[in-house]
Amino acid sequence: MSSLLRSTKFVRYFTGAARTLIINSSKTTDVNLLINSKALSAANNVLLRDYATKKKESLEPLLQKLDSEVRRYGRITKRDIDEVFDELRAKNDITSSQSLLVIRCCGELVPEELPEQRTLLVQKIWNVLIERGVPMDVSHYNALLRVYIENEHPFSPAQFLEEMEKKGLQPNRVTYQRLMWRYCQEGDVEGATRVLEKMRELNMPVSEPVLNALVMGHAFHGDTEGAKAVLETMAGAGLKPSNRTYALLACGYAKQGDITGVENVITKAKNDDNELTDKDLLDIVEHLALGGHRDKINQIFPHLHKGVGYNQEVCNLIFKLLNKDQEEVAKDMMKTMPKTTSVDDTKFKGAFFVKHLLKLNKPVETLIQSCRNLQSEGLVPSAIYIATEAALQQGRSELAQQLFKELQKDGMEIRQHFYWPLLTQKGKERDEEGLLQIVRNMTNEGLVPTGEALRDYVIPFLIEKDTPQNIIVKLQVANVPVILSARNIMIELLELGNIKSAVEIALTYRPRGQYSLVSRPLLNALNKTKDIKSFVNILHVTSSSPQTPQEDVSNDDVPGDDNVDEIGRLVKNAVKIVAKDNLTEELLTTVLGKGLRISTASAEEIQQYLGKNMTAKISELLSLLTSPDLEMAPVEFNGSRRNQTPRTAAQLEALLEQVINKDGNNINRLRKQVINAYMKEKNIGKVNSLAEELKTIPDFDLNLSTLAQLFEFYCENDEIDRAQNVKAQITAKDPEFVLNKYKKVLMACAYVRANRFEEAIQFLQDNKTSGETETTSFLINSKTWQMLNALAELKDVKKVKEMTKVLIENEYIAPNNIILGPSIKVHLLNNDIEGALNEFENCCKQYRSTPWKGELMKALIMKEDATKLQWLADLSTQIHGEVNILHDLVLAFVECGRLRQARRILETPGLQTRHKRLNDACQRYVEDGKSEYLEGLLEATKELSHIDRSNIFYHLLVTYCKANETDKALGLWTVLQEEGEIPSDEFLSYLGNHLKSNNRDIPFVMPNTGVKAEPKKKAIVSQKIMTQKSQIEPGKITKSEISNQIEALTKEGNATQAMDLTLNHIKDGVMPKSNVLKFLLKTLAEEGNVEAIKPLGTHLNETMKRTVTYDDKLTLATFKRGNGATHMDNVLNMLEKANTKEEIESALRKFPRSSALAAAVQDSEIVAKCHKVVELAASKGYMLPVNLLWIEYLLAGMDKEADSLWQKYLNKSPVIVFRRLLQECHLKKQPQVIEKMIDILNTNKDLSLASLGNAYSRLINFYVSENNIDSAKTTLNRAIGNGITKEHLNQSTIRKLKENLEAAGQKFDFSI
Repeated sequence: MSSLLRSTKFVRYFTGAARTLIINSSKTTDVNLLINSKALSAANNVLLRDYATKKKESLEPLLQKLDSEVRRYGRITKRDIDEVFDELRAKNDITSSQSLLVIRCCGELVPEELPEQRTLLVQKIWNVLIERGVPMDVSHYNALLRVYIENEHPFSPAQFLEEMEKKGLQPNRVTYQRLMWRYCQEGDVEGATRVLEKMRELNMPVSEPVLNALVMGHAFHGDTEGAKAVLETMAGAGLKPSNRTYALLACGYAKQGDITGVENVITKAKNDDNELTDKDLLDIVEHLALGGHRDKINQIFPHLHKGVGYNQEVCNLIFKLLNKDQEEVAKDMMKTMPKTTSVDDTKFKGAFFVKHLLKLNKPVETLIQSCRNLQSEGLVPSAIYIATEAALQQGRSELAQQLFKELQKDGMEIRQHFYWPLLTQKGKERDEEGLLQIVRNMTNEGLVPTGEALRDYVIPFLIEKDTPQNIIVKLQVANVPVILSARNIMIELLELGNIKSAVEIALTYRPRGQYSLVSRPLLNALNKTKDIKSFVNILHVTSSSPQTPQEDVSNDDVPGDDNVDEIGRLVKNAVKIVAKDNLTEELLTTVLGKGLRISTASAEEIQQYLGKNMTAKISELLSLLTSPDLEMAPVEFNGSRRNQTPRTAAQLEALLEQVINKDGNNINRLRKQVINAYMKEKNIGKVNSLAEELKTIPDFDLNLSTLAQLFEFYCENDEIDRAQNVKAQITAKDPEFVLNKYKKVLMACAYVRANRFEEAIQFLQDNKTSGETETTSFLINSKTWQMLNALAELKDVKKVKEMTKVLIENEYIAPNNIILGPSIKVHLLNNDIEGALNEFENCCKQYRSTPWKGELMKALIMKEDATKLQWLADLSTQIHGEVNILHDLVLAFVECGRLRQARRILETPGLQTRHKRLNDACQRYVEDGKSEYLEGLLEATKELSHIDRSNIFYHLLVTYCKANETDKALGLWTVLQEEGEIPSDEFLSYLGNHLKSNNRDIPFVMPNTGVKAEPKKKAIVSQKIMTQKSQIEPGKITKSEISNQIEALTKEGNATQAMDLTLNHIKDGVMPKSNVLKFLLKTLAEEGNVEAIKPLGTHLNETMKRTVTYDDKLTLATFKRGNGATHMDNVLNMLEKANTKEEIESALRKFPRSSALAAAVQDSEIVAKCHKVVELAASKGYMLPVNLLWIEYLLAGMDKEADSLWQKYLNKSPVIVFRRLLQECHLKKQPQVIEKMIDILNTNKDLSLASLGNAYSRLINFYVSENNIDSAKTTLNRAIGNGITKEHLNQSTIRKLKENLEAAGQKFDFSI
C-alpha cells in the first residue's frame, strides 16, 4: 500500500487537499464523525435533538429518550432502538428522516450488543424499510455503510455499489470515503486504489478521513512504515494530521505490541498540539489487549486524562473487551474508573459489568466464577446479587436457580417472591413442565407457594388447558399440599364465574375457613350465575368443622359455630345480590337446610335492607337462622371423589379394623379389597403378611380368583418360591383349574430373570395344556418378546433358539417377525452375520417370516457385500414380492447414506412406486426425529417425476419444526421453488403456523386466507399508484377534492350520502383522506347507522381499519342501536373459540371503547357480559380490555368494581393506558378523578415513572388552565416526593406553572 502513496500518479491529486478540506469542511462533517469520537458524540446530540423536534407526538418521547441516553452515557441500549423501531413499523407514514435515524442507531451507539447482533438488527430494519416502500436516498446507504464499518461487518463494496445503482442512486463523496475505509480495514490495496482513482475521475476532494483510512490500512496490517509515509504525504499536501490520525498509527503499533512506538506517537501528537483524547488512548488499550499484549497496558494509564465522560468511554471499552473474551483486561480498565457517588456507594456498583457477562451466555459455572472473582477483588461487591436480579429479569430460570444457591452460600435467605418472575416467565412461554418444576424446586427448598403465588402465577396458566382435578394432582406431585391447591383453584374458578366446577372442588376436597379469600369471589360468582345451591354448598364447606385434626385450617378462621358473624355477613351480601330477582326466600331456605347459623345483627341488617319487600316467610326464616339450637348439617359426600381418588391400601386396612371393631358386615369382602390394593401397590411385605394372616382366619377362604392374582403378583415380583406355593394351593383346591397362558409366561420370565433357564423351559413344557383354545394376546406376545430380547442381549444364541422353539412348539405364541427378531439380533450382537443370515433363511422357509430384514440389509450394505445382499433380496422376494423388497432396499440404502444406489432402484423401468410404503417410512422418520434420512430420501427422489415428493417435503418440514430449526424449515420452502415443486396447502399452513409461533415473517400467502404476510407495503404502494394516477390522468377528480366533498356532505347532515360517495370513489381507485373517513364514521356511529358503516369494511385493509378506527365506530353504532348485549355475546363467543393470536386479536377489536363502553357500564346485563370478555381475554394474556373497563368504572364513580379489576389484573401490569380518562376529566373538570387514579397508579411498582409523570403533568396542566396555582404547585411537589424527576414531566407544562407562579410573586424552586 505504501507504493500506492509514493506513486507520482496521485501526488497532484493530493496537492491542494488542505484548501479543499477547508472549502468542503461542512460537507465532510459526516465523515469526521466516523473517525473522531468527540465529533461523533456531539453530532449525535444535535442529530437526535433535531429529529426529536420534527417527529410526530407519538415518537417524541422515545426520541427524546434516545437523545438523553446519548448525552448522559454516550450509548443506548438495544431495547431503546427496538422501541423506536416498533413505533416506526406500526405507522404508515414513516419519513425518510425517521428511517435514517433508526439505521444510524445500530452501530457503536449500542456497545452492549455484539457487533454481529447489531448488524442483524440493522439488516432487519433495512428489510422492513424496503418492504414498506420508504423512500431512501444516498444518505441512507451511507448510514448503512457507517454501521457496517463500526460493526466490522464483512461486505462486498462492489455489490454495495451495484445495489445502489439498481436503485438509481449515485454514490457521493461520503460513500467513496467509507468504501475506502472498508478496503483499508481489509488491507485491500487494489480496492483502495480503485476508489482513489474513481474519486479523482469525479473530481472529489481528498479529505482527512481518506488519509486516516490509509494510515489505518497500513498500520493495522503491520506496515507502520507505510503509515508514516502517509503522514509525510499529508504534510507534503499541506494537511495537518489530527489526534485521530496519530491514534490510528498508535493502534497499529499496539497491535504489534510495540509499546515504544506507541509512546513515541503519543509524544509526537502532544508536541504537535494534537494530544490524544481518552477515547483515543482507550482504543490503543483495546488493540494491545486484542493483540495479546496485556502486560503492556499499564504503561498507557499515566497518559489518561480521565476527563468528563471518561467513565462512559471505559464502559464502552469494557463491553467491547468482554465481547472479545478479554475479561481480565476489562477488570483492569474498570479499576481505572474514578468513583461516582451516585452508584459506587450502592449495592449496584459495577452492575453494567455483570449484566453484560450474562448477555454473553457463558456457561453457568464460568459466570459464577467470574462473579466470585469480581466480588473477591472488590470490583463488584454484589456481583452474585446483581447477576441473580438480571437473570430473573431476563427469565433465565435455570441460571437464576443456580445463583440462588450461590446467594445462600453468602448467607442470604432465599424468599418465596424470588421465584415469582420465573413462574411468570414459564407461564408466558406456555411451559407447563417448566412451571411445575420451579414449583417443585421451591417446595424442595422448603418454600411452599402461597395461595397468592398459586392464584397469580400458576393456576391461571394451568387452568387454561387442564381440568381442576388434574391440576391438583400435578401440584400434589410438585409437593404442594392438596388442600392449598384445592382452595386456590376453587377461588380461581369462582373468579372465572365457573361456580359449578368450584362447588365440585369444594365438596371433593373440603377447603375450610379462609373467609377473607373466599368471600369476594364467591359473591361475584353468585352475582354472575344466580346459582344459589352452589353458593350455599361452598359456604357450607367453608364453614364446616374439620373431621380430623390434621386438616389444614387457618388459625384465625377456625370453622364452626363461632363463625356466625362471617356466615351472616356473606348471607347478607348474597341477599343484596339476589333480592332484585325475588330469590331471597330461596336463598335463606337453602342456607337453613344446611344448618348455617347467622348472627342477630346480620338478620336485622337483612330485614332493614329488604324494607317493604320483607315477608312473613322471610321473617320466620331469619328467626330460625339465628336460633342457637340450629345444628350444622354434615357436608354431603361428593360421589365423584370415589372414582377420582380411590382409597389406598392403608386406608382400606384402617376401614377394615373399624368395621371389625364394630362387628360390621362385609368383612371378608373388605379383606379381599385390602390384599388386592396392596398387590396393586406392589407392597410385597404387606401382601405376604396378609396372605399368612388370612390363612389363619377360620371363616375366610382365599378363592381361586384371588389365588391366581397372587400367583401373577409373585411372578411379576420374582417371588418364585411363593408363586410355586400358590400354584400348589390352586391345584389342591381344584385340580382341574388351569392357569392361563399369560400367567405361565410370567412364571417363565421370572425363572429367566433369576438365571434359572432350564427350570423356565421345564415349566413351559410341563404346563402345556393340550387342546387349549385360548388365543394369543398382545400381552403374551409383549412379555414373550421381552424375555427373548433379554436373552438376546446376553448374546446367548443357544438359549434364544431353545426358548423360541419351546414357545412356538408348545403353542404359547405364533411365530411372526417381532417374536423371531431376537433370533437374528443375537447373531448380529455377536458380529456373526453368517449365523444371522442362516437363521433368517430358516425363518423364511419354516415360518414365512423375514425378521430384522432391514437391519440385515443395512449390515450387508455397510459391508458392501453385494452378493449376499442380492441373495437376501431374492429370499425376501419369495414372501413379500419384488416391488416391496425393492422399496425396502431403497430405504436401507437411504439410511446408510448410499443415495446413488437408492436412486438407481427408483429409476428401475416399470417400477410402480408404493407411495404408502414411502409415506409410512417418512412418518417413522418423523417420530424418530431422523431428519437426515428424510433429507436423503428427498435427494434420492430428486427429478423423478413418477414419485410424489410432496409428502417427503411435508414430513421433513414437520421434523425441522419439531426440532425448532426454523431456518431449515424456511429454507425447505425455497428448495421447493428452486426445484419447481408446488408446495401443498398442508405444507404452507404448517410452515406458516410455525413461523407465526416463532414471531417470524411469513413470506407467502397462507392457504384459505388470501392475505399476504406483509400487506402493509402493498396497501401503501397501491395508494401511491392511485394518487399518481389521479395527478396524471386528465379529467380525474383528486383525492383532496373527494375528501372535501365527503366532509362537506357530512357536516350538512348527509352522512349516508357521503358514505355512498366514498364507496363509489374507492371502487374507482381513489381512497379519501383517513381523517375525513374517521370523521364520517364517527358521525354515522353516533347515529347508530350500522348499515351505512358495514360496506366500507370490505374496502379497507387491516392497517387502514386501525387508522380510521373502523371496528370501534362499528361497535359504537351497534350499541347506539340498542344491540349492545347481542354484540357482547358475539364477542364472547368469538373469544371462546379463538385459538390463534390473530383470532384473539380479531375478537378483541370488537370490544367496545370510549362512548360505547361508557354506556355499557350503566347497563348491568351488558357490563356483566363485558366482565366475562375481559376476564377471558386476561386469561389469554390480553390486558387492554380489562384496562379499558377499569377506566370507565373510575369515570362512572364505580370505585369498588374498579378496585376489583385493579387488584386482580392491573396492579402489577407494566403498561397502563389512561388517555381517555385524562381527556374526559379535563372536559368535565373532574381533577379529583385524576388524583384518585394517580393514587392507584402509585401502588403499581412495575409501572414506569414516565407513565406516572404523564398523569401528573396533565393534572398540573389542568390546575394551571383553571388558574389554581396552589393546587398545581402541590401536585408538582407530590410528584417529586413520589420519585418523579424533570425527565418524566412535560417541560411545557412546568414552564407554564413557573410563569404563573412568578407572575403571582411566588418562588419556583424546581429546575427545568
